[in-house]
Amino acid sequence: MSVKYVHGATVKSGKTSSGENFGPGEIFAYDESSQILTLRKLGELSNSYDLEFVNVKDASEVVIDDSTKSDAKPCPNVDEPRRERRFENACRAARAMADNVGENVSALAQDVFDALARTLPCRWNGDVIVVMDEVEVRGPKYDEATGTGQTPGAAERVAKVLSLERARLGV
Repeated sequence: MSVKYVHGATVKSGKTSSGENFGPGEIFAYDESSQILTLRKLGELSNSYDLEFVNVKDASEVVIDDSTKSDAKPCPNVDEPRRERRFENACRAARAMADNVGENVSALAQDVFDALARTLPCRWNGDVIVVMDEVEVRGPKYDEATGTGQTPGAAERVAKVLSLERARLGV
């Protein structure tokens, strides 16, 4: 039995060839060559959606609500410049998040970095936390801030924030 997957129609339920159940959800996309069906489902957060990707090759027991087929609409056009901007922003954000994770550092060091980074610009230089590009917080305890002296009082400000954050962390 061949099933016609129309964008916008509602899949009530179905079972893949491996026996996994899928649905319910609205058909968001269908790729005929790979036989991958994308269902859009209500997300757990209000006004959000989750996507479910299903390999429907040899799927059985697929039940589509026939009343929704008439409301089906063509797939929306993709705004390529907007998609490219969103992709670049997502890559930039992922790189920034990855840069904030220290390599070969203790959990304490990462906790101290995360606490400092909430209020001050920080980066890793090996296992040393560099704050505002001029104050260093070194291990193994990560409890002392030393500065280069370029900005008067910078080391003292960082030391104060560091002591407050360490107290908040309970270390």
